Amino acid sequence: MQLKKAQEFIEKRAYKLSLSLKSAPLTVGFSGGADSTLALLIAKKLQDLDKNFKVTVVHCIHGLDADDPIWLSHCKKFCENLGVPLITPKLNIVYQNRISPEDSSRQERYRALLEVSGKQGYLVLGHQADDVIEGFLLALKRGSGPKGLANMQTLTKDERGTILRPLLDLHKTEIEEILKALGYDFVFDISNTYLKFERNFVRLKVLPLLRERFSGIDEAILRSAKLCALEHELAERYLEDYAYRYINESEGFLEVKNLNLNDEALLLSLIRKFLVTCTGLAPDFSQVKESLNLLQGSADQEGQINLGPYLIKRFRDKLYVLKESLAQESGTFSIKLPKDGEKFGEGLVLKDFSYQIERLNLSDAVEGAFNCDEESVTLDFNKKGSIRLKPYKRQHSRELKKLFAFYEIPLWQRQAVPLIEDDKAQVLALGALFSCEKLALNKPCFALKIFDLKNKRYLKENLI
Repeated sequence: MQLKKAQEFIEKRAYKLSLSLKSAPLTVGFSGGADSTLALLIAKKLQDLDKNFKVTVVHCIHGLDADDPIWLSHCKKFCENLGVPLITPKLNIVYQNRISPEDSSRQERYRALLEVSGKQGYLVLGHQADDVIEGFLLALKRGSGPKGLANMQTLTKDERGTILRPLLDLHKTEIEEILKALGYDFVFDISNTYLKFERNFVRLKVLPLLRERFSGIDEAILRSAKLCALEHELAERYLEDYAYRYINESEGFLEVKNLNLNDEALLLSLIRKFLVTCTGLAPDFSQVKESLNLLQGSADQEGQINLGPYLIKRFRDKLYVLKESLAQESGTFSIKLPKDGEKFGEGLVLKDFSYQIERLNLSDAVEGAFNCDEESVTLDFNKKGSIRLKPYKRQHSRELKKLFAFYEIPLWQRQAVPLIEDDKAQVLALGALFSCEKLALNKPCFALKIFDLKNKRYLKENLI
């Protein structure tokens, strides 16, 4: 390739990106290899076109290879000559059970890079067409669906931030030709030849055989990956309406009432979206299928599924996501009411929950609102399921366990919901669920707020 043609490629690629992207800082993941070098040159040209595309380069030090200092020296010199700032975080890679060294390194590297790029800017990575092909075959080996087979897109925006991959239409050989024409040097990572790594095995052993037998295999795989990406996007659009109606992110549950539990295609997709939305993790297909089996089972509330630090549980027609081992209190505790002119009283933290009394206007009252003229009330956690209470809207009293079921409070939350009692041990309300007396117009009105500290959400309130 001639020098002029290589320069024109970078200028045209940067100009095209400048027209399609909103101006924001660029964080370039830079290993010193050919791919990330070309990605950095394009990012620098973007900055030349628009100073709002301010470039910061990040070279992660893995601490696993004797050549680390050589690569670091190369990256420092390259960035100094290019006139861009370089950050060099040292990674703390810990190999864990069931996570390969490749995945551990990748997860820690992404964490460090996204920490710099943040939510407002772009993380620029040098992935190219060969990475897409290799990723497709690896995803196929894992039994991935359309999203996994699509693997990488030019622009990906999710809960992590925005990732820009400007080289996905180029193969490694094309990238190296451009850099050689420009006169830029790049480093070679010898670990890319180690067959113990799955991606290297696919690249060095599997793909050469496929290419020898099937001349158009690269283009075929890239086309399949693109089709999978389009199908996944279409499915996501179809799911949006269902997600809006059936996923309650604030309370961490998926409700499937009125859905056909035998519609496996819809439910598996909806459950996966629910788990990703509420955990930020990518569940295995087996975990999604187990979640569906939990919903389809006849025994309510039995069984649970582990997803990283989360538990998936069922209660009636709902799947819940919650943190493991929620510690709940027993005993009785005094809690102060807000004084005149105050919105909230002093908070009380008991294990994994916090409790606070809120002063309400009658127009804002919830069903669990109560009247009280005292300075404080008692939160009583020593309740028994056989205790009978009478919500003021009901004609008769019922056992506490039946009231919990009526108000759809799962078993694992019930111990966190106390009786609220006055100084004469008269029950004023049950948590924020209901009060035992009709609200008086001429007395102060309050309600208990219960916050789950692990799951970062309030327990259920009932509006009047």
